[in-house]
Amino acid sequence: MKIKLTEQYRPFSHEAGTALLIPKSSWKVTVYPARLMLENLISIGEREVLTILPQMDDPPESFTVMQDLEKGWVRIFGLGKKGYFSYRLVASSHEIILLVERCPKEGLFFDFEGEIKNCKRKEELIITTMTAVFSLRSSEKIHFGSSKKQDWSLVKRRLSLEEILPIWFQLGKQIPKHPILEVGTSRYLKTCADRLTEKNRDRIGQAFIELFKVGFEGILSPRLIDTDYQSHPSDEEIPKKASSLFLLGEGARLIRKFLIDVNDREIAILPCLPKEIHCGCFVGIECCEGFSMALEWSKKMIRRLTLHPKKDQTVTLTFQKPIISFRFRMGRKGRGKLIPVGTPLELKKDALYILDSFQK
Repeated sequence: MKIKLTEQYRPFSHEAGTALLIPKSSWKVTVYPARLMLENLISIGEREVLTILPQMDDPPESFTVMQDLEKGWVRIFGLGKKGYFSYRLVASSHEIILLVERCPKEGLFFDFEGEIKNCKRKEELIITTMTAVFSLRSSEKIHFGSSKKQDWSLVKRRLSLEEILPIWFQLGKQIPKHPILEVGTSRYLKTCADRLTEKNRDRIGQAFIELFKVGFEGILSPRLIDTDYQSHPSDEEIPKKASSLFLLGEGARLIRKFLIDVNDREIAILPCLPKEIHCGCFVGIECCEGFSMALEWSKKMIRRLTLHPKKDQTVTLTFQKPIISFRFRMGRKGRGKLIPVGTPLELKKDALYILDSFQK
């Protein structure tokens, strides 16, 4: 009866010049076959920009950049005239590591700050930086039922919340809170927050799509200026030290909040599920101290919920308005009993509770 989620999030692109974040870091990398442009989206004094030049003699026959959110790195691979190549970028404490995975016998050559280094299989190029990696750790993960390939060119064309939001959440949940600036594309983030406050299921999905279109480039790389000029540009000045990362991080927190909203010991389940999202699951939820849960829904209504308290406690659950009662049982073999919505639930330490058979 455990609610499981096996979906792997590894969005990719075959387009040269794709911008994306190195997971667990503030570093954006714009990837070309023969150029890697790294920019720190958190400014500490001067703007931190680095360039690595892979020594490609000819255009590769195939080229892919992948953001692996399961392993926490960016992987670049393809087929050149001399054979297959593959290397990855990983953010570590005050450094970025370029590790060669696969290459021709003579290795891969990289030009960094005028010095050319030959890296063979399993060898590294280590680049010192001024910022540490993000320390946030979360096992929370969502899925909205889409099994389509995560080819980002097609994802951007389809503009489906079912594809975009789970990956947005998986990347953004690692980002700590940043100051929210009401400049540039951030006004679209405010619209998302307003629709959530209003519990407007009909319009919140479209608000997220609009934020996605103007507030991101490449594979969910945030920006405060819409460089695609999809609407009349604003004349307002963007502060030089402003970080666009809050669009990604706060957006992820809003996604979480329309699935579960915790207020002390009262927990609202699917309080503002967008009308476009018909089914899905949310696992590994840490909603209170010493309390975790997982949930799944279908046909836009809650189907099953599991609770895992790590200490004795009392909680109250609220659900979507049509639901008036549910079956509440302890363990997989428990018979359970019918409980009206809003009844405080007494939970015992280390027990497993299952809620299902939701009635309208």
